[in-house]
Amino acid sequence: MTSSPYTPPDDLWEVNRSLQLEEALDGANDPRWVDTGKARGEYSLRPLYRALGVEDVVNTSERRLEKPPDRGYHLFCGHLGCGKSTELRRIRNDLHSPDLYYVVFADAARDLDPNNLRYQDILLHLAARLARQLEDDRVSIDPVHIERLQSWFYQRVEEQAETREFALQVKAGMEIKAGLPFLGRVFAGISNALKTNSTHKQVLRRTLQNYFTDFADGFNHLIQVADQAVRNSRNGKRILFVIDGTDRLREEDARAFFISDVHQLKYVSGLFVYCAPIHLIYESGGVGRRFDYVFKLPMIKVANPDGSRNETGRHAMLEMLHLRAAPQLFDEGVADQLIDRSGGHPRDLLRLLKYAFTHAKHDHFDNDAARQAVRQVASEFQRMLEPEDYELLARIDSISKPPPHTDRTRHLLYNLALLEYNDYYWRSHPAIRTTVAYDQTLRQFRE
Repeated sequence: MTSSPYTPPDDLWEVNRSLQLEEALDGANDPRWVDTGKARGEYSLRPLYRALGVEDVVNTSERRLEKPPDRGYHLFCGHLGCGKSTELRRIRNDLHSPDLYYVVFADAARDLDPNNLRYQDILLHLAARLARQLEDDRVSIDPVHIERLQSWFYQRVEEQAETREFALQVKAGMEIKAGLPFLGRVFAGISNALKTNSTHKQVLRRTLQNYFTDFADGFNHLIQVADQAVRNSRNGKRILFVIDGTDRLREEDARAFFISDVHQLKYVSGLFVYCAPIHLIYESGGVGRRFDYVFKLPMIKVANPDGSRNETGRHAMLEMLHLRAAPQLFDEGVADQLIDRSGGHPRDLLRLLKYAFTHAKHDHFDNDAARQAVRQVASEFQRMLEPEDYELLARIDSISKPPPHTDRTRHLLYNLALLEYNDYYWRSHPAIRTTVAYDQTLRQFRE
């Protein structure tokens, strides 16, 4: 039985009910997905794919794996809410193939605690994800190759006084005491505790930190053996880890994860693509020298650097809007207003739409509801901006090139007050430009 074609909701209440601002689409498999490649300017996943050894076959839609690197650590950067999670799922769908990669996908925002995340949490979680996925796909691994990680658990967790009770709880009810099923369940239990159990979180992290080499050596051995096993079973040529959600870290946590602790991440030998917040690439001595390739997902261009309309970007945003709310629900000019004030930021477009619903007085989105939605977003920015921020934003909007990278500009990029587009230009968020404080500062700046 074939599924019925997707129809955008034509009722305001249904529009609001179906709007999930944190939802990532499963690439082209979701009927609401919009190809935003051309809308972002000169943007393509091809450079990242080439860094992974993947080449497009000329004049076809196929890809082939040429000579993948033995190991690689790549970053997929961009603003929060710009579409990274959806693109990472597209990468997973593109590359997970018997002739390409065996992709192990992890979502740290869903499965771990992005408000309190350390490298120990991610690496334990990845070990659990790999073990469970191999088991689910019936990829056979001789239990002898699991012994190093099992020994780490027995010696460093179960036999330690601080964690013995926790280890027994994790093992409770398990009939299998060895191999992938055991390893996957035990490490999933540890990973879950790192997300939800504050009692054990710190001691488990300390255990992994103190005995990290033992764990990493065992994980490296598992990856090496699993690489051969997925080839033998024709599930893929190599294992590729794709990690979403690590862009949600707080500023100081992001620096620790991607800069201070990068050596621990890279001690595990394999191919990794980590999602990262955009401000990190402008840290002095930052991630560029620590990772093999830094890929940047730019914002959708609804305007050009000179302020003129960018019709390609606007069309993509309009399509995105009308896939969430039927076109007949918008009064004339409302869709344009929402697109203008979103700045080409996909999540903010949906946020404006959700706020417009709360202010709508009729069965459609009217201009007054749109203005109130913009005002609400602007007020949220006003609560986080300092007076000197308006001067900095006005100065950036008035020049053709970005200013020198400072802690303040990085902070503004982090909180979306400052947006970066392709062709390497920055602009303030358009909602901020509607505020009195910004207008007064801009007038003073131009006098």
